[in-house]
Amino acid sequence: MADEIMDIRTAAQYLQIKERTLYRLVGEGEIPGIKVGGQWRFSKKCLEEMFLRHTPKKSKKETSQ
Repeated sequence: MADEIMDIRTAAQYLQIKERTLYRLVGEGEIPGIKVGGQWRFSKKCLEEMFLRHTPKKSKKETSQ
């Protein structure tokens, strides 16, 4: 299955944030993206992996309750 490539509008909708926020975050390197022909492009797979890496893990105390 091919990885879905999204433009700024589609990626912002997927992340449920404003386009302006996405421009800022990608510019700061917080969100992975590349510029192609002067326009940002985002890999849906990379965005999903980003969420998995940044999802807080439950502590032992939380899992034993």
